[in-house]
Amino acid sequence: MTPPNSRSPLAGVLGLQLMLAALALYGAVSLPGLEAHWTFSTTGITLFLIWLGVAAATARMLLRTAPSREQLAMLALGIIALRLCFGALVLGRMSTGDADIYPVIARQLLAGQGLYFDQADMGERVFALYPPFYPLLLAAWGAVAGFSTWSLITMNMVVDCSAARLIVQIGIALDARPAGRSAAFLYLVWPSVLFSAPLAQKEGVAIALILLLALVWIRQSQQPRGGWRGALALGVPAGLLALTQPGQAPLAALFGLVLVGRLGWRRLATFGLAGSGMAAIVMLPWWVRNWLVFGAFVPLTSAGGIGLWIGNNPDATGNWMPQPEAWQGLPELDYARRASGEAVAWIKGHPADFARLTIAKFLRAAGVSQFGLFRIAIMSPSISPALAAMLFPLSFGAHWLMLGAGAVSLRLRQVPGIWVVTLLVIAGFAQLVLFGVWFEFGERHREFLTPLLLLLGCMAAGARESR
Repeated sequence: MTPPNSRSPLAGVLGLQLMLAALALYGAVSLPGLEAHWTFSTTGITLFLIWLGVAAATARMLLRTAPSREQLAMLALGIIALRLCFGALVLGRMSTGDADIYPVIARQLLAGQGLYFDQADMGERVFALYPPFYPLLLAAWGAVAGFSTWSLITMNMVVDCSAARLIVQIGIALDARPAGRSAAFLYLVWPSVLFSAPLAQKEGVAIALILLLALVWIRQSQQPRGGWRGALALGVPAGLLALTQPGQAPLAALFGLVLVGRLGWRRLATFGLAGSGMAAIVMLPWWVRNWLVFGAFVPLTSAGGIGLWIGNNPDATGNWMPQPEAWQGLPELDYARRASGEAVAWIKGHPADFARLTIAKFLRAAGVSQFGLFRIAIMSPSISPALAAMLFPLSFGAHWLMLGAGAVSLRLRQVPGIWVVTLLVIAGFAQLVLFGVWFEFGERHREFLTPLLLLLGCMAAGARESR
C-alpha cells in the first residue's frame, strides 16, 4: 500500500499541490472584485467564523472518537436545522434554470406526457437536451412526497446522506475510519451543499454516483471481484452517471487508470470492459427511445453542441448565456449542430482568445465559490442585498480554506490512504482539464471534487492528530 517511487506519480502530486495553491491564490486575488459585487458585512464575517469554529471543532471531535448516540442525534438535529434555514431562504421564491425546469419535466412524466421540455430560448420542444435519470428520480420522489420546498429538502437530505455514507465507506476501505466520518460531517454542512439543499439540482446525485464509483475501484484494488457482480458494481453507477451528468462519465474510467499501480493493467482491462458492457445495458433504453424520437443515435444528450458554444464565443464566460435568436425554431439536433459549428469556427479563428478564455473559465470555476449564493440571489422575488452580503463570506471562505488545506495536506502523501485519495483527486482534475473546461463550465461542474478534498484534508489532520 505504499506509494510508488516513480517520478511520474510524484510529479503529478507536486503538480496538483501547485494547482491547489494557485487556485487559492487566484481566489485571494479575486476577493476585492467579488467584494465590490456582494459587499462584506460584519454580520456575514461573524457568521462565517461561527460556522468555521463549530464545524472545525466537531470535525476534530469526530477524528478523535466515534460519536455516542446522543451526540449523533445532536449532530443530526443541527444538520437538519441548517438545511431548514437554507430552505427558508427560497420559500415563496421562483427558481430559474435547471432548478425550475426539472420539476416541470418530472410533473410531465407523472402525467404520462414523456420526457421533454418546451425550451423558450430555442423556440423548440426538446426531447434529449436533459439527461433522463435525475428527472425520473425526481418524478418517483414527487409521486410520493410532492415537489414542495420541504419535499425537495428531504430528498436532497437523503441523497447527501447517501454521499456522506459513501465517504465513510471510502475512509473505512482506506483504514481511515475517523477521517471518513469527519469528512462526511463536513460535507453535510458544507456551504455549497447547503445552498443546493432546497433546490431541484442534479449535482448531489452525480456526486453520490461518483463517490460510489471511487469506492468500487478502491475495493477492486484491494479484493478483486469479477464476474457479473463486479460488472454490476461498476457498470450500473457508471451508466447512471452518464445519464445524469454526461460530461463527468469519463470518471468511471479515470479512477481506474490512476489506481492501475494497485490494480495491474490486466485486471483494469477485464474489470473495466465488464463494467462498460453493463453500463451500455443501463443506457440502452435511452438509446432506443432517442432513436424512436429522432431516427438517429443520440447516446446521452443533445446539449453537447450548445455547451460547446456557451463555453466558446466572443462573449463567453463559461456560464449559461442565451443563444442567438436566429437559431430559434431549428430542430433540436440541427440546433446543436449549428451551435457546435459556430463554436468550432470561433475557436479556429481565435486560438489565442480560446486559450485565454479556457484558462479563465478554469480559474473562475475552480478557484472561487459564489454560484450557490448567486443561484438563490437571482430567484424571484430576489433576496435582500444585506442578506446576500451576509452569506457571501460563508460561500467564499469555506472553499478558499479547502483549497489551501488540500495543498498543505499533500505534504503527507507518504500516508497510504492519503496517497489513494490524492490519486482520486488527480483523476478529478484530469476530468476537468480533459473533458470539462472546453464546454459550458462553472462551479457546479467541479463540485464533485469537494468531498474528495474534504476527505484528503481530514486524513491529513487525522495523521497529524495521531502523531
